[in-house]
Amino acid sequence: MNLVKKLGVKRKRDGLLKTALAVLRHLYLLKRQFVHKRTLKSALEKSSLSERFSRIHEKNLWESKESDSGPGSEIAYTEGLRAWLIDNLPRLHIKRLVDVPCGDFNWMKLVLPRVNVDYFGFDIVAELIQKNQTLYGAERVQFGVANICEDTLPHCDILMVRDCLFHLSYADINKFLDNISGLEYRYLLTTTHLVESGFANKDIVSGDHRALDLFAHPFNFNEKFVIDRVNDFPVGHPAPRQMVLMKKAHVPTSIAVSALIHAAPPPPAEPEYGLIGTAYPSAFALCAG
Repeated sequence: MNLVKKLGVKRKRDGLLKTALAVLRHLYLLKRQFVHKRTLKSALEKSSLSERFSRIHEKNLWESKESDSGPGSEIAYTEGLRAWLIDNLPRLHIKRLVDVPCGDFNWMKLVLPRVNVDYFGFDIVAELIQKNQTLYGAERVQFGVANICEDTLPHCDILMVRDCLFHLSYADINKFLDNISGLEYRYLLTTTHLVESGFANKDIVSGDHRALDLFAHPFNFNEKFVIDRVNDFPVGHPAPRQMVLMKKAHVPTSIAVSALIHAAPPPPAEPEYGLIGTAYPSAFALCAG
């Protein structure tokens, strides 16, 4: 059944007004998706990671009304992780926490008053760090600008790398692993997606995003060394993920060499679900409801 016939069926079922509103909503979403993809493409053409992520931040491409760092940094989204940190940082005897990328500190500001740690938050977006330092900087809460793939970070008990690696290319993830291999820390707490059987990781241009399974090729993380896991997504989210805890001794220092051999950088990936956390309808979806 073509689109015209589907619209006719919908009009008979729902009436002219509801059909017209559905069409307008669909056109609005298509335009929004087009503008988002075009702006993201422009951001990914920047030469450095700092320029790319700063552009993404400037244009609010991770659209959230609550957090400059996107839906994943909203209070409701982080409920499970916040509870885990409050319960487990004391149990693990954590005294120094390095959080990179720290984003806009939207949710972590609710954790720190309930734990006894020295906190160091780093991000590659200088504007975010300046704002964080002004609003939240204190004797035991410090912020700095850093590129996790190459800059030296302070030693710590736990290194938290949340919602970061799935934005990086294979080459930059490899740089990240090599970089932190020289860092003195006890635990890594980082993000991996929950994927279906048969899922295969893919490369991207850094700044884009895709689901990432750290326990599949080309990554060398081993599930048997995971100390703990915490679900880090709201119910019904299209890209469920977890934070996994591992000791430094079990964190790989590189990815598979074969994955680093590319004739050319991969093109920007098509969004897997439109804007992050937003599902766009297909050409016929407006007729279904």
